[in-house]
Amino acid sequence: MDSDLETRIRQRAYQLWQNDPSPDGKADAHWETARRQIEAEGDSASHGAAPNVDQSADRESGERPVAEEKLQDVSVVSSSSGRTAKR
Repeated sequence: MDSDLETRIRQRAYQLWQNDPSPDGKADAHWETARRQIEAEGDSASHGAAPNVDQSADRESGERPVAEEKLQDVSVVSSSSGRTAKR
């Protein structure tokens, strides 16, 4: 596997790991999912690859970054009952 492809897969697997609510013991699954995603994207995605950023300080702090969309409180108003329900 070439170095650039492996780096892209590693970065994607790390993103998948960060967004997984229970990531322990899933390293192989994250790697395989990342590999399939990168391969499906083809060469066009290689130009927009994210830079390699050291995120070890985030990991060492014991806190896991949370995706912003998971923090939002989404309310839906039921048109038939007029009640508000949480998702």
